[in-house]
Amino acid sequence: MNKATFPSVPRPYTRALMQRHQVPTPLTTASAPKQVSTPHVVAIASGKGGVGKTWFSITLAHALASNDTQQRVLIVDCDFGLGNVDVQLGLHHKYDLTHVLRREIPIEEAIVPVKLHNDGAHSTNCIDVLPGHSGSSTLRLLQPDSLRSLLEQIRDLSGYDVILLDLCAGIDWSSRMIAAAADTLLVVTTEEPTALTDAYAVLKLAVRDRRQDGHTIPNAWIVINQASGNRSGQATFDILNQSCKRFLSFSPHLAGVVRKDRRVSEMIRRQSSFLGTLPTSNTATDVLRVAHQLVADTFPALVN
Repeated sequence: MNKATFPSVPRPYTRALMQRHQVPTPLTTASAPKQVSTPHVVAIASGKGGVGKTWFSITLAHALASNDTQQRVLIVDCDFGLGNVDVQLGLHHKYDLTHVLRREIPIEEAIVPVKLHNDGAHSTNCIDVLPGHSGSSTLRLLQPDSLRSLLEQIRDLSGYDVILLDLCAGIDWSSRMIAAAADTLLVVTTEEPTALTDAYAVLKLAVRDRRQDGHTIPNAWIVINQASGNRSGQATFDILNQSCKRFLSFSPHLAGVVRKDRRVSEMIRRQSSFLGTLPTSNTATDVLRVAHQLVADTFPALVN
């Protein structure tokens, strides 16, 4: 393989986020006072495409920003070759990550505020989006040093409780670097055998990367998306968990089961918020449950 295309990433991956920042404090609830702290950085990954990772990232962001949790949320589209968070949101923007990587603008100028409407409630929730870019120009700019600099800039952003990093599917070196450096890694998969196999590959490398960086506690949690039911979702997680315990000496935790709803694809086509349009659906309830766990600091912070 061409090393210019697949660069060797210097160790440790987590240096970009660990050298200059302390461990982030737990997220605050709506009733508790907000304290100045570094944001909780959550990387959202998947082994294969088509498991609903980007949809989940956007819906989780909406859930975190909802009236129940009132978190200040930023989504960063870290699919550097095929970014589509902006497409799913119907977002029009002047700048994206490419301009930041080229150092043409400060990172704050590329951030776009988005209002997500809540049907029936006559209200909106606001999140911020740092759009990605589709095309080879971003990939040509992406090198370990530039990605490390980007991660430092993301962590330096103020005014957010949580930052969601929507990664590209698969085990690309950039996704591994970001996943290892995040406070929490959510691996999204489905009940399909191919999705499970690829999710295991992501977990295997994530655990290896964290251990090589000197962390004794992996930061990975599992989301079973598009599940036919809670029991089947739990059973799918159990299969993945058994493999991890047997071969990786690591037992991941279940972040949540998100039940399948055929209306998801319709909402994506309409570029509409699923949570805002169908807030009482089983699927929306499941994503809200994951958000509440995150706010309650069920997920561990990045520790040695």
